[in-house]
Amino acid sequence: MIHWTKQQLYDLLRWSERYTKVNMVHFVGGNVWMNLGRVFSIGTGLVLTAAFANLLDPELFGVYKYVLAAASLVGAFTLNNMSGALMRAVAQGKQHVVPGVVRTMMLWSVPASIVSAGIGGYYLFHDNTTLGYGFLFIAVFNVISNGYGLAKSIIIAKGDFKNSFFLGLPRTIFPIIVIVAALFFTHSVIWILAAYFFSNAFASWIQYLWTLKRYGIRGSEHDVEETVRFGKHLSILGFFVLVSGQIDQLLLFHFSGGTQLAIYALALAPVLETRNLLDNFLSILFPRLAAKDKEEARRGLGLRLRQLTVAAILLTALYIVCIPFLFTFLFPKYMPAILVSQVLALGILFQPRGVIDTYIIAHGEVKRRYVAILSSQAVEFILFCTLIPLFGLWGAVWATVLSEAGAALALYIIYKTL
Repeated sequence: MIHWTKQQLYDLLRWSERYTKVNMVHFVGGNVWMNLGRVFSIGTGLVLTAAFANLLDPELFGVYKYVLAAASLVGAFTLNNMSGALMRAVAQGKQHVVPGVVRTMMLWSVPASIVSAGIGGYYLFHDNTTLGYGFLFIAVFNVISNGYGLAKSIIIAKGDFKNSFFLGLPRTIFPIIVIVAALFFTHSVIWILAAYFFSNAFASWIQYLWTLKRYGIRGSEHDVEETVRFGKHLSILGFFVLVSGQIDQLLLFHFSGGTQLAIYALALAPVLETRNLLDNFLSILFPRLAAKDKEEARRGLGLRLRQLTVAAILLTALYIVCIPFLFTFLFPKYMPAILVSQVLALGILFQPRGVIDTYIIAHGEVKRRYVAILSSQAVEFILFCTLIPLFGLWGAVWATVLSEAGAALALYIIYKTL
């Protein structure tokens, strides 16, 4: 009976390929494991967010989110987008570059860590121990997390979604346990930050070692220089993405305080998790595009854009309807964040642009990516710097949505020129 059912499902998927124009057996198989991983990630993320929302004062939660935003900003001054270059190399069969790329990534993270340590020392000198120790934690763990954090990129590039799920379990579970335990035993932001940085760095290191063993990766310097060179181009662009991606939280904390930042961060978190569901499709698409020549890959982009647009519309509508129930049960102290989250969810409508970006990265279209990133990030930076000082929380919300629309427009224009 089971064999018959599997055969029927297989035949149905093969039949559907005439309409979807994609290998549905591979797509569904990969998507099942990626969605299982995403559902697990969302579930554990909700547990962590609920713990913060119910166990920590909003003002302290805002300070915690501010330090994490600062950590991402520090990360912008490293080879912050080496993951894209590494994925491209591994997808092309050059997995031997992994150890060399990781070492290079860690070396390039040292200067940013030194600067972070200096900022931490400044805050400690002025008796702000929370931010002082926060930046010292960033300095210590920045190098480790940036280097070993590349493990996930290797698995995605391999298209090994089943092992991506199982190898990702301890990477997700361990930090959640450590951070929630810290929340139960202390309300000190310093200790909570220590739990966050240590647990994530340790989990990244373990996942990296498992990944090397799982795929039998042995290092070689051949092709490393080429991969790093491409990673540097992507990282220049990634710098603007990361700065613009964190400037909203940094400015909101500065102009409106920790409580308003807590509301914004809590409203944005489920939106980002929902957007990641669409990113599963892009992760499956990446190795397929990288293996094709440019012309063949380009011909299929239109269909992929239409398919993902339909999915984005349905996902946005479902999110807007369901999110009030989530906040009512899990975050009762943050009910004002419901409307904020519903408006932020409009940004999901513009996520199909990732199809174009995936093609650009997969085929090393560096110049086009420069144009797309620099134009869209300039608009985003201007919007945040203008609207947040004027309108606070709602300035951040509308700047976020409008910047998503701007990024989509920039990539669509590039798509028409391919």
